Amino acid sequence: MKLSIKTKKYRTSFLRKAFFSFLIMMIIITVLLTAFLTLTYLRTANTLISHYNEKLIAQSNYSITYLDETAKKLGNALYSDKDIINFLNMKESDERIELSASKVIDKHFLTLKDIDSVYLYNAGLDLFYSSRSGERRSTSTFSDQAIAKLLTDKDFVAEYRGRPIVASVDEATQSAKVCSYILFEPGATAAGLKNAIVVNIRTKALTDSIQAINGNDPIQETSFFVVNTNGSILSMALSPKFVHNMSEVRSLAQKAQELDGSNNRVQKIDGTRYLVSSSKSNANNWYIIGVTPFNKIFKDVITASIVATGIVVAVFILSAGICLYLARRLNSPIQAMTKIINGEAPERSDAFVSETEEFQVILSVFESMKEQNAQLDKIMKETGYAAKQEFLNALLSESTTYSIQTVRGKLHDLHLDYLATNQLCMCLFKIDNYNQFITENSQKERWALRYAIVNIAGEIADHYGKCEVFSCDSDKFVMLIDCDTVSQYKVLQDNVESVLGDIQRNTEKNMHISLSMAYSTLFQGLEHLPTMYNSMKDSILLKMRYGHGCIISPYMLDEINADEFHVSVKKEDQLIEKVLEGNDEEASAIYQSISKLLYQYTYDEILFCVVHLIYRIYFGVLSKVPAIKNNQEFTLQVFLQDIQHAEVSADIDSLMNEFLQKISKKVTEIKNTSNSNDLLVQRIIEIVEMEYSNTDLCLSSIADKIRLSPNYVGQLFKMSHGQSIAQYIFDFRIQKLDQYMRNTKLPLSTILEKVGLEKNNYFYTRFKKHFGMSLSEYKLQLGKEKDADLVTKE
Repeated sequence: MKLSIKTKKYRTSFLRKAFFSFLIMMIIITVLLTAFLTLTYLRTANTLISHYNEKLIAQSNYSITYLDETAKKLGNALYSDKDIINFLNMKESDERIELSASKVIDKHFLTLKDIDSVYLYNAGLDLFYSSRSGERRSTSTFSDQAIAKLLTDKDFVAEYRGRPIVASVDEATQSAKVCSYILFEPGATAAGLKNAIVVNIRTKALTDSIQAINGNDPIQETSFFVVNTNGSILSMALSPKFVHNMSEVRSLAQKAQELDGSNNRVQKIDGTRYLVSSSKSNANNWYIIGVTPFNKIFKDVITASIVATGIVVAVFILSAGICLYLARRLNSPIQAMTKIINGEAPERSDAFVSETEEFQVILSVFESMKEQNAQLDKIMKETGYAAKQEFLNALLSESTTYSIQTVRGKLHDLHLDYLATNQLCMCLFKIDNYNQFITENSQKERWALRYAIVNIAGEIADHYGKCEVFSCDSDKFVMLIDCDTVSQYKVLQDNVESVLGDIQRNTEKNMHISLSMAYSTLFQGLEHLPTMYNSMKDSILLKMRYGHGCIISPYMLDEINADEFHVSVKKEDQLIEKVLEGNDEEASAIYQSISKLLYQYTYDEILFCVVHLIYRIYFGVLSKVPAIKNNQEFTLQVFLQDIQHAEVSADIDSLMNEFLQKISKKVTEIKNTSNSNDLLVQRIIEIVEMEYSNTDLCLSSIADKIRLSPNYVGQLFKMSHGQSIAQYIFDFRIQKLDQYMRNTKLPLSTILEKVGLEKNNYFYTRFKKHFGMSLSEYKLQLGKEKDADLVTKE
């Protein structure tokens, strides 16, 4: 009775303590978590907004730098164009030159969406050209008078340092739509003016990236604008509120220089507090300013705090109910178990007794213990398999450093003593189409499938006698069979092939995996394991001849020719000839006549001969059709990689037929392509016309530029022009030499340097051969012609 009273008191005390312990723990966790999240949210909200503004400002800085580089690159590109140079340096108005220059500018505009327009200014003629309107006018009548006045101001020309110019500003908004980059040509006119290219950039592009990032925000709260050092607004991305308050925008723009770099400042504008971020980390030292309302930053924080408070109260109430329920549930089995331990019968009115759930739990504990014991046995079995596999693989690969006594001891621990003392037969399995097996299954799936193959093989082989099956390498399995009681090898052979056949059929039926197999002769002694395993790996390669799912016996090795296989040169030439004709069917027929004999040889010899044949065909075709080397749709590397993964003769035959079809098709396409040859020849001529002054210009340098072989380029040009590229280059240089000598008074050494010729005996010989007279005779005749022209003019 005393025990019963103590139990009752203990039960009541435990219920109270359990309830309050659960409740206090949940309250503390909830309060701490809520406080932490609230403080973290308050602290990070401001940081996130600041970082967000800084990122957008950095994006705008990048846009400024990018546009700066774009403008300068465009100017330099125009200065390198001969048509633009002709316009800037023409001495009198020539509509043909002006039209060519405008076409060059239009061509550049196709890829530069942020460029508004380009002006060309010829200081000598006082002539402007505008790509925006197409006008060609003098300074006084040019549409953009702001730029015209700057370019005709010699003081501005002398002091200009390459910074972009905001020439015109909207009086209403104090903002500019365009900023101008001026690139002066070296040298000046007598008036101190210079030829110039003016690149006009749309300032809207400076904030396009910001507007694109903010595009998903239905109500844009943050405003951004770009201001130059004079306080002029170059570009804006404003919130709806700021759009109607341009006076504040202009006021901030004028105060841009007062802002401290990229630091964040709080500023009151029109009664509202804003977080102002600024930066001028760009090539032009322009200010990018971001303005965010403070109420936007903390609006979500306040809302979240209110919602969180409500959730906390609800969690408190729910926690109290859950804690009470858990405490009662926890106390009920303890009370009943205490009574059972004391030998008392539980009360019938107790829900614990009536529902008998807790009693079922007690019974289930014993069942669970049984299950855990079974799982433990399974784990020990798997661990034993892993230990066996690791140790046996070490014996096969000779990677173990144990002494023979230690090895025998480990075999004894693993119950494998018979491997050291009895007569054995080794079988090797290999998964067919292993590349497909890897593609279709994940790493875990592959491990599970290999383990399943080992289990199937082990269960089947156990019916025939003692054996050990384990995984070896990623695609192979080894089975060691105890043959100590076998007296006749023929009986062993029948039994082994029967076991292997059963394993193949069950694996194919249950797992849809095909296995090729090989087995060895009888051997005894652990020292023979590595040698026998290497022999089995060579034997399994005979599946190249016998196909997937084969069973290879030791006697099949005698059927393989171990000599070298040679493809006759005549057959190789016939193959190349058919490929060059584009006749892939006859080429495949010739290959089939070769492969009938090829598969009677070893695996290494087969691969060597196939790879050799591919190289022989490819380079034979390449010598006749050099263009195939640069064809991106046909790559030799792909075929060579696929050949390395071929497992059976059908794989190699399929790859070879595909190779012959593709190379025949590409040869036919190349031969039928005439337009591409014409374009190629035209490209060669363009290179010569542009680089004739370069003394290194030759066939090889031209071939490097167009990424083709020199032999192919030389043959193609000679077929088109009837002369070599070297002859064409010399003739073109001689023509330029003749033009310089007739139209200029430059010394001969200067002219030779300009046309890319060198003054040597070879030059004099070629000169005389071209003009039919020596250089001195040519100069004398040229002088007479000039005198005759002067007399005619007088």
